[in-house]
Amino acid sequence: MLKRAGLVACFTIVFLFCGCIGQSQPDILSPRQVDSSMVDEVVEVKGKITLAVENPGGLGGMYLRLGDNEGEVGVRIQDHIWKTFDENKKAEFKKGRTVTAEGVLFRAGGELVIIFGKYSLMYVQ
Repeated sequence: MLKRAGLVACFTIVFLFCGCIGQSQPDILSPRQVDSSMVDEVVEVKGKITLAVENPGGLGGMYLRLGDNEGEVGVRIQDHIWKTFDENKKAEFKKGRTVTAEGVLFRAGGELVIIFGKYSLMYVQ
């Protein structure tokens, strides 16, 4: 199942970078606004990193949880993309940082996960 989800995620990333989906700019959402009706859509979510795990389950890449006071959403940076980040960029993905994540929303088991499309980092004030 994880392999299938990984393949779907890889194809989605290719389509995002090619401009085949997500032509319009989505509104920036808070984690509490993300729900299952948005699965398979491009979403842009701004939240604080509440969890950061490198190489989750031995699959490589990075897994983040973005949260606000009322909800959380997962973010998965695939291994092949994570490897392109230099050490300084990787070090920015720490618990407590505020991040805006854009990508396609998937359901992985019982949770909603954004598959990496692009990021912009903002420091917590």
